[in-house]
Amino acid sequence: MRQERAERTRSALVLAAAGQFDRQGYERTTLADVSRRAEVSKGALSFHFTNKAELADTVQSFGCAKARVWLARLREREQPALQTLVDMTHVIVRQLHEDELTRAGVRLTSERETPCESPLHLPAVWQAVFRRVATDAVADGSLSPGRSPRTVAALALSLVMHEQVRARKVDDGEHARLTDMWSLLLPSLEGTRTGSGWRPRAGGTEVAGGLPVTG
Repeated sequence: MRQERAERTRSALVLAAAGQFDRQGYERTTLADVSRRAEVSKGALSFHFTNKAELADTVQSFGCAKARVWLARLREREQPALQTLVDMTHVIVRQLHEDELTRAGVRLTSERETPCESPLHLPAVWQAVFRRVATDAVADGSLSPGRSPRTVAALALSLVMHEQVRARKVDDGEHARLTDMWSLLLPSLEGTRTGSGWRPRAGGTEVAGGLPVTG
């Protein structure tokens, strides 16, 4: 029971910190803000995290772990890899609009100048998965063999980051914009598999079920 209580407290602190970092940024957020938002004593916070940097590291780690789980779930689908890539961008954009942990991960990556090679760099996590999926798309024929997986991954990341700057606004049109952009791009990316009757959906598809926050 004590271990379960400790885990619940730790998760509450991480989520509270994500909300504060998302709204106020790294410099303006204080440990007192986090303990107050989590309704946890300062002593309990210091038991789990010795300083703000350690707490921020954990928020970024949780955000990256959550992204890896979502993207892995999408890769399990029985569909052409190019469609999986499109779906991934839609899921990430939805997370950017709805999930404080994801937004905090991106903001902290920028404000703390996290190196691209760091496992805490959330956009780099996205891009690495995009590159693997684009490579799969060349192999299964859904992506034109004349297209570089590295370039296509960078393109997908650019679409996501374009929407990231709008993520703090109340805006229900994010998926419409992303769909429009994919509609323009897909004709130049489609491979020979489209000749079999399959056509990529620019709008992506939903992912069923929620995921717990784990790190």
